[in-house]
Amino acid sequence: MSLLDPTEVTILRLRRHPFVFLIEISLFIFLMIVPVVVIFLINATNIHLPDNGFIPELVILLLSVYYLYLSLFIFNDFFLFFLDRWIVTNKHIIDIEQKTMFHRMIAKQELDRVQDVTAETNGIIGTFLDYGDVHVQTAGTMERSIFHDVAHPHFVADTIIKALDQTKKTEG
Repeated sequence: MSLLDPTEVTILRLRRHPFVFLIEISLFIFLMIVPVVVIFLINATNIHLPDNGFIPELVILLLSVYYLYLSLFIFNDFFLFFLDRWIVTNKHIIDIEQKTMFHRMIAKQELDRVQDVTAETNGIIGTFLDYGDVHVQTAGTMERSIFHDVAHPHFVADTIIKALDQTKKTEG
């Protein structure tokens, strides 16, 4: 099943800015380094841990489980980052949001129902790297769509407004 009609032309395909993903996994990268630093400090200070025969195996098991969970969290963040996307066509705005590993929400709004498009950039990093949110308000009961942390939000908003103007010209 395709989300697009055969007559639709894709104008934009958007994802969150890659820097946002790097910020999200930076904590996990830090947590991956912590055990290595702790083991290095233990070896550097010549602290001798009791060796009852099963302590080294237990440490290896716990570290393996620890790194397995960290890897799963990193994979989950990448999975959600990669599968969240927004598609703007000459007829629709499609919001594909991967909520969890097995829960996806797809919202499809008609482009001619768009009433307001707002771009928002927050903070020094967002301004410097040119990423932010784009808010799309449509007519009707549906709440507004938010394209979170997309690259070049003002360009995206201008492109949606131009597509809306083009749609109104062809219909009217």
